[in-house]
Amino acid sequence: MNQEQIRCFVAIEIPETIQTLLTSAQEELRKYIRGASWVKRGNIHLTLKFLGDVAPNQISVIKNAIEQVTDTRSPFSMELGGIGAFPNLSRPRIIWAGVKTGADEVAAIAREIDVGLSRHGYERDEKPFRPHLTLARLKSRINLKPLVDVFQQYDTINGASIIVKQIRVVQSNLQRSRAVYTPLETCCFNNRSTT
Repeated sequence: MNQEQIRCFVAIEIPETIQTLLTSAQEELRKYIRGASWVKRGNIHLTLKFLGDVAPNQISVIKNAIEQVTDTRSPFSMELGGIGAFPNLSRPRIIWAGVKTGADEVAAIAREIDVGLSRHGYERDEKPFRPHLTLARLKSRINLKPLVDVFQQYDTINGASIIVKQIRVVQSNLQRSRAVYTPLETCCFNNRSTT
């Protein structure tokens, strides 16, 4: 029997209060940047690993692999700040918000999840992991270098810090006007003190 595939990814979800701060930044940037596809409020997250289409019976395997990581780690602090673009400001495809505090922790967790899932047949990520939250995607060529001063206003985003307590496996259902994200599994960090 052929099971219908589920398109999904592994992510740190961002609380509503911080989504609101990032939406305000998007509104300001929208004044300067035309033709961008802006990520809708509620859909901004920090992807640790994109899995693509997986069989439903693989979700529990994915959860177990992530729990191998979360069970050995404690909740940690993460602060967002800085806005940039991939691959660069001269020819951007993605506009992102960065991680100022906790970036090393996030990158280590992403690597461990990548390695853990590779033991179950998932391909390793070839590019180095750079923690970020996608704010917009650009289809047309544009040079954002003249906006460096605008971006610098967001080097610090007041109130954009959270304690990361869990990682989620999220289903991505692509619809015509937007992507609808549905949490499938939650893997909590270990609350035992490490001191």
